[in-house]
Amino acid sequence: MTQVVFINHDVVGCKMAGPGIRAFELCRVLSHQHTVTLSTPQPADLLPEGVTNVVYEVGDAASLAPALDTAELIIANGVVLAQHPEIAECPVPLVLDMYDPTPLENLVLLRHHDSLGRLHRQRYDVALLTRQLQVGDCFLCATERQRDLYLGALLSIGRISPDIADVDPVLRSLLRVVPFGLPSDPPPAAPPPWADLGADAQIILWSGGLWDWMDPLTLIRAMPKVLEAVPQARLVFLAGANPSNDFPMQVPLQARALVEELGLFNQQILFIEQWLPYTERSGALLHAQIAVYLHEQSLESSYAAIRSRFLDHLWAGLPSVVTSGDAAATLVEAHQLGVVVAPGDVDATAAALIDLLTNTELHQRCATGARDLAAAYTWEEVAKPLLDFCDDPQRAPDRPIVSAPSEAVRVAEDLTEARAETAARNQRAEEQDAARNTALQGLAVQRQIREPKLVGGLIGRLRQVLVNQIVRPFVTPLFAQQNAYNASVVRALDAVAENSDQRRSDVYAMLDRQEVQLSARLHAAELEAASHKTDIRLLNAELVHLRTSLADIEGRLADLGEANAVLAERLTTLDTVDQAQEPS
Repeated sequence: MTQVVFINHDVVGCKMAGPGIRAFELCRVLSHQHTVTLSTPQPADLLPEGVTNVVYEVGDAASLAPALDTAELIIANGVVLAQHPEIAECPVPLVLDMYDPTPLENLVLLRHHDSLGRLHRQRYDVALLTRQLQVGDCFLCATERQRDLYLGALLSIGRISPDIADVDPVLRSLLRVVPFGLPSDPPPAAPPPWADLGADAQIILWSGGLWDWMDPLTLIRAMPKVLEAVPQARLVFLAGANPSNDFPMQVPLQARALVEELGLFNQQILFIEQWLPYTERSGALLHAQIAVYLHEQSLESSYAAIRSRFLDHLWAGLPSVVTSGDAAATLVEAHQLGVVVAPGDVDATAAALIDLLTNTELHQRCATGARDLAAAYTWEEVAKPLLDFCDDPQRAPDRPIVSAPSEAVRVAEDLTEARAETAARNQRAEEQDAARNTALQGLAVQRQIREPKLVGGLIGRLRQVLVNQIVRPFVTPLFAQQNAYNASVVRALDAVAENSDQRRSDVYAMLDRQEVQLSARLHAAELEAASHKTDIRLLNAELVHLRTSLADIEGRLADLGEANAVLAERLTTLDTVDQAQEPS
């Protein structure tokens, strides 16, 4: 029995998304044979039986240290390494779960951000990926396509060496496929999370979240055609906000706007606004006739895991309509689980939904295929490669005992902090500029001195005569002179402000150019460092073979020495015999 510490970066509990679900279920399976501690950044309000929860503070090594001190094996989501590089220094085997290729996900997730920020983030993600692949003893991925991706990355940094390939020819020990899974028990009966939609309602369920790489818009655009053919059809989105998502998504707003534009809001299309508890999701699945999972065409989708929400379709025996191009679509086509449509194809999506809603034989065949395939994807089944490693955890022969975080990751983190400071400084400058401009506008309005109005009546008219004849000839030139001076002051201040803005703009432009140049140099340095590390790794491998060859030569020399000694002894014996046989 191994003392396993499983470190997760996301929420684990009643309401959790993919990372939390994966950690929860893998810990549950591992706990049947091993002692498991699940470390989370927030207290887990739902835990598998027999699993201990330890809370740590992200970035605080001391808070994680007590759990690490007891570990005989560490399993961590790959992103944990960014904030806790100390896990790579522990003298126990380290398993990194890389089921989500972060550099590809962020290409889509951050596409609305500024180009310079995206470039920096990509550099950081690649540097972190390199670091992850350098320090792990075993890696988990979710699909064979992901495995090919990581094999190429491992090869590029020198982790696939002849000595490792000799022991593990296809690297199934170093890089193991552990997909997402589903419960082995059937979904329990539960009420749906929506009000009564009518006894004859045909529910089309969007069971996953509304992420920016998903494509609910094609599904929404298909609904008018579906409703023409099947008036009782109802589309339900499980659209609650992710309990741990730090990035605001654009797709939920776009989906709601499109529904309102089509005039279907809260009539034929319904959004469930709360995030469903993990143990209550069966209510939505069991009351649906079809489940839909559409995505955009992107690298994220091409290399994504078979998502947990799609596996729920199998769990509930639901026919699926999915987009082509990912691992889920491959399963749907291979096992006749539903219909695969091209990305963004509204007509094909509508036709697929209508066919599944009206063709009872097709619906039944797809539902049966889903239920039959579910047994192959239970968590107990998919976790077997990880269980095998936990039964006999070993450090990789080429992994250093202690390794410091790579300079590329540290520099990238420094750049991230610097960009945050720059953004805050720019915000303060904009606020100061706004206050300055408001003050200048006030000066421009008040710069001209005007004569005060005199009160009316007889006394007022007398005062006006006196002012016109006595005061005005002396005061009017003074007013004109003061107004001219005030105008000059305002123009001067405007010129100073404009000059300041121009200088700041020039400085920012220069800093942006320097930042781009530094980023390019950093990237070149990362490539050079990676090349050096590869050279060092190759030299170390050659050194191992050289030492083996030297040891072999030394052994042969020793054998030769022994043979020479035996030969000398025999020659001596022969000489003695010859001398004895010579006639006296």
